[in-house]
Amino acid sequence: MNTPTIRKMGIPLLAGAMGLSFSVFAEDHEMHAQGLYSAEDLLGAEVFDANGDEVGNVEDILLGNDMGLHSIVVQTNEFLGIGERDVVVKRGDFTARVTDDNPMFGDVSYNVHVTAAGEELKGFEEYSEEWWNSTKENLNKAWKNTKETTQSAWENTKHATATAWHNTKESMERDDDKAGQE
Repeated sequence: MNTPTIRKMGIPLLAGAMGLSFSVFAEDHEMHAQGLYSAEDLLGAEVFDANGDEVGNVEDILLGNDMGLHSIVVQTNEFLGIGERDVVVKRGDFTARVTDDNPMFGDVSYNVHVTAAGEELKGFEEYSEEWWNSTKENLNKAWKNTKETTQSAWENTKHATATAWHNTKESMERDDDKAGQE
């Protein structure tokens, strides 16, 4: 594997790693980093759609193999002619906002805002055993592929480094031999 290929692979991996977090904003939408966030406080938070209408509450928080946030489960209210149900909202499709002006230890409140509104909310996948098994299988395949790609890249890097060092060493020895003959 050549260096440009390794660089091409590294950029998406870096971008993916950077996307593991979810955004937390104060109610006034100015960035107020809190430093630490409690999953316990996020559970039960009210969830609003893109129009600002309350659509449910956070029922669960799902993590991937890397223990990074994968998605949240929202228990929806009765809306748009559909009954209460649990839907999966993936990372990137929501933001969590701190509702307190000055949150204290053990006393932080959040609201969650979903990027979709109205009819779009019907399109979120239902949280079910079938969804769980399918997603688990897909994530395990992705994890295995990432592991294999990383291992392959590491082996190629070790080989390329060893080859470069060997070639440099031979070149230096030839130069030393030439200098000794002169």
